[in-house]
Amino acid sequence: MSGAFRPGEVLSSRALAEQMGVSAMPVREALTRLTTEGVLENTSSRTLRLRALRPQDFDEITSIRLEIEGMAAERACAEMTAKDLIGIRNLNDDLTVAAFSGDVDWYLGANAAFHAAIYKVSGWPLLVGMIERLWLMVGPSIRISVPDCAHMATSQYFHDQIMAALDVGDGKAVREAIVDDIRTAAKDIRAFLDPDKKQSLIREVSKP
Repeated sequence: MSGAFRPGEVLSSRALAEQMGVSAMPVREALTRLTTEGVLENTSSRTLRLRALRPQDFDEITSIRLEIEGMAAERACAEMTAKDLIGIRNLNDDLTVAAFSGDVDWYLGANAAFHAAIYKVSGWPLLVGMIERLWLMVGPSIRISVPDCAHMATSQYFHDQIMAALDVGDGKAVREAIVDDIRTAAKDIRAFLDPDKKQSLIREVSKP
């Protein structure tokens, strides 16, 4: 969900199990579920790889994200407790350091944690589940566009706007900042999704 893997990257249940320190069975079950949900796809060699989104797929996902993540954020603002706010502020502080550190993996993890914490406060698990599924689908595409300091700095500006709106309890402003964050990031990501670049990425990550 945080974009730890790239589009087209081949996944091994055994390697993932070893990496996470668990048995292969739950990893296989998770990969099967992700294949059913369209996050992974089977290859001709019977391996699984991260689905590389077509531009039209990405556009559809982005349009849906703008609506449901904006909704979740606005509702979360109304449900926010002082304890929730402190936790989210701490996550944004960590995200700020990550954004200007140049550490892409740290940034991606911190970014996912920040957004997830806000949406969780909405108290609507079905809505949060839909958001998580879309993040799983778009995460690899986020990964290929983020190694760019300007992108991370711009994104962090919007995160600070989100935080400022949460601090004063302005749900409409929170929603607008979330939408601006998604829409602005989508422009960078979309630039990487033309067919020629997509196939080049798949060939690159599929090399032994």
